[in-house]
Amino acid sequence: MKTSSSKHSKKRNVGLLYEFLVRLISKSLVEGDQQKSTDALQTLKRFFKPESELYKEFRLLHALMKTEVSNTTVAASIIAEAKNASRQHDSEKLDREKSFLIKHINHKLNEDGTFWDQPIAEYRMLATVQTLINDWRLGDGVAMQRVAQYEDQLTKWLTEARVKPQVHEELTGTPGENRLVFKLMMKKLNEKYSLALSNDQRSILKEYVFMVTTDRDVTNLRNKLQELRTSALKSLNGYMASTSLNTYMQEKLTETRDAIEAETLQEIDDSTITKFMLYMKLISELDSKE
Repeated sequence: MKTSSSKHSKKRNVGLLYEFLVRLISKSLVEGDQQKSTDALQTLKRFFKPESELYKEFRLLHALMKTEVSNTTVAASIIAEAKNASRQHDSEKLDREKSFLIKHINHKLNEDGTFWDQPIAEYRMLATVQTLINDWRLGDGVAMQRVAQYEDQLTKWLTEARVKPQVHEELTGTPGENRLVFKLMMKKLNEKYSLALSNDQRSILKEYVFMVTTDRDVTNLRNKLQELRTSALKSLNGYMASTSLNTYMQEKLTETRDAIEAETLQEIDDSTITKFMLYMKLISELDSKE
């Protein structure tokens, strides 16, 4: 049974669903909410797995959002291909998958009621593209005037120059969903937290997100953390040796030094990253006082 697309719903917009989940992952990771970041990441992996209709629709929408072409002729060709691709989706299965995902989010990830109210810079275009995909899939009987208007907007979008976000250089060639997760996560992290995080903190987050979303070997991240561990101990020992401290501060800094020294880095998870984020914040504050 084909569903109506007369009114756009942000809860059923595959692009917004994906953006909301990615933002929640990055926000929770930065804030040290290990359980929430893990739950959100697992939700994304579960519902956007390659064989799902959600993932198929997301790939189509994402391609239309990110592609840039030089002229309207090429844009028209892309739109024609996208229209054909949209009609290959199983609309009933897709509708069920979205319903299950929305229900899961409401029960597991929306405790504070803010999940659906996150501001998205490209909201209007995401709504336009999702509505077009819905209309293309329906075929006969859709609002032709709206389709024509939205296809014209999409043509302009495809042919206009846009600033591309910078991403990790080692990402080149990484295929599939994980690359998209990483790009979006790092874009949101850089946009929201670039002023609040130190270079070391951003470096840790970048390596960790890249490892988690691409199942990359942990060696690079472990080496980076070991370097930061050595640097942190050097700064901490130097501060303690050169500064007159009261008993309380001496005890607390000694506890911190012992904790850093005890980090084996055999297993690296959200807890490890959170602790290193805090270590880096402390060292940054100590360095600023020297």
